[in-house]
Amino acid sequence: MRNWLILIKERFSPFQYIPMIVAFTVANGLYLAKAESLEWSWSRFAMAFVLMLSFFFRMRLFDEIKDYEVDLKINPTRPLARGILSVTQVKHALMILIVLELVVVSQLGLPSFLVHVLGIGYSLLMYEEFFIGDILRPHLTTYAVSHTFVSVLLGISAAMGISGVTDLSVLCKHAAFFLVNWCFFNLFEFARKTYASEEEKENVPSYSNIFGTKGAYLLSISQVVLGLVLLRYQFGEFLVWPGVLAGVYLIATIAYLFKPKAANAKLFRGVTGAYLLGHFIVMSIVLGA
Repeated sequence: MRNWLILIKERFSPFQYIPMIVAFTVANGLYLAKAESLEWSWSRFAMAFVLMLSFFFRMRLFDEIKDYEVDLKINPTRPLARGILSVTQVKHALMILIVLELVVVSQLGLPSFLVHVLGIGYSLLMYEEFFIGDILRPHLTTYAVSHTFVSVLLGISAAMGISGVTDLSVLCKHAAFFLVNWCFFNLFEFARKTYASEEEKENVPSYSNIFGTKGAYLLSISQVVLGLVLLRYQFGEFLVWPGVLAGVYLIATIAYLFKPKAANAKLFRGVTGAYLLGHFIVMSIVLGA
């Protein structure tokens, strides 16, 4: 247990992940409940949160296993690379977490169960890199967006779990909202691998060494713009507060576009993480108003 706590502290910090998972779960659940005129259920929220927490932790563990061989050479201080836990132990934990999710989601009704099982299946395909890892790995952006798509399925799972919607067909008219999750997780993924030239590591791909610093920044910002466009389409009007938050984010990070130094690159990455959390908090407030 002590070793697991070390891994969690270093690679799945509760202070970083739990607030984001709570906000993500609330925003998606509140949206569908309100859109379909259904009552909010705290008991269903609690179960949906457990599902999301387990799912995100599994994603972290999948990455730890997939990166193990590389970490032995490039990041030897990471928990698995330095022997805190073995790959076998992590695989056993993954099986336990999948069983836990199946048990919990089975209490939320068949539609929720089917959607979450689809999400589990997609996550397992991600782990296997869709069986085309040799093709995907050299293409960093394609690799990323094929993996972050799971956020759409997770958003739907959280929304259905909380709202209790039983008619899967209603999801079609809400598709744009759930696609926003994809945009913002793309943003996070793009930004976290965007650096100043002095931060780049040899043989470690990044968006900044593929597209240049300006290209990498604009790639990230494109996801903010696309997310706002999808929200405009879904709600039929421009949502002021998400727009204001996006404006603050742009002002806070634009220094990297013109002066891509290490300090500005670190600020860009850090503010992006805060913006991801802020987006889901703001959406929760807007939807709850």
